[in-house]
Amino acid sequence: MLKKKILVIEDEFSINDTLKFTLSKENFEVKGAYNGESALKIFEEFEPHLVLLDIMLPDISGFELCKVMSQKSYIVMLTARDDVIDKILGMEIGADDYITKPFEIREVTARINAIFRRASKNILNNEHENIANTVLENDTNDDDNIKKDEFTINFDTRTVIRDGKEIMLKRKEFELLSYLYKNKGIVFTRQQLLNGVWGYDYYGDTRTVDVHIRRLRANLGNDKENSVIETVFGVGYVIR
Repeated sequence: MLKKKILVIEDEFSINDTLKFTLSKENFEVKGAYNGESALKIFEEFEPHLVLLDIMLPDISGFELCKVMSQKSYIVMLTARDDVIDKILGMEIGADDYITKPFEIREVTARINAIFRRASKNILNNEHENIANTVLENDTNDDDNIKKDEFTINFDTRTVIRDGKEIMLKRKEFELLSYLYKNKGIVFTRQQLLNGVWGYDYYGDTRTVDVHIRRLRANLGNDKENSVIETVFGVGYVIR
């Protein structure tokens, strides 16, 4: 089995070296970068599965790097600030998890392993999907022809099409939309969505769900009042 590749982006040499050493011992292939400019170059060449990303870098904001790197890799953000706004912003732009310094190295490895376990589970579930291409439909039929809405989900290619154009969704946005669609008519609480989409071993809180729902609606061109994802007040979310 090929080793999972991790890129550590951290400007404090002692932390960077410690993370690289420990993760290498955990059988990961690891490279390190100490600023944003070198990180971008290594990222393109190394193509890591996951990035440990410090927010406070000397040249480029970790948030800016997250926007770019989250398209291809899982992102775990590292910061010395335990600020809720920072956490929400990180999730908004694509971070998968968030760790506040100082941290126990065992916590870092536990969270990384949890992300890869969830990823493997999602891949396995997708491989057992019988539906390769599913359409978000209205409930009305016209001469046995289904009147189709504008969104098409392709589970094989993990894409969403609207009006013939692909909508660029981040990994977790697609998984959330797919989960709600595959369970149409079921109203899920935020905690149930965390368990179902992020996994029981996810360390975040329920605000993560609200952030992703809001971002998902925006990407789909919906607003709260006119969305395929319905808010059930006091409970959670559903696709009817």
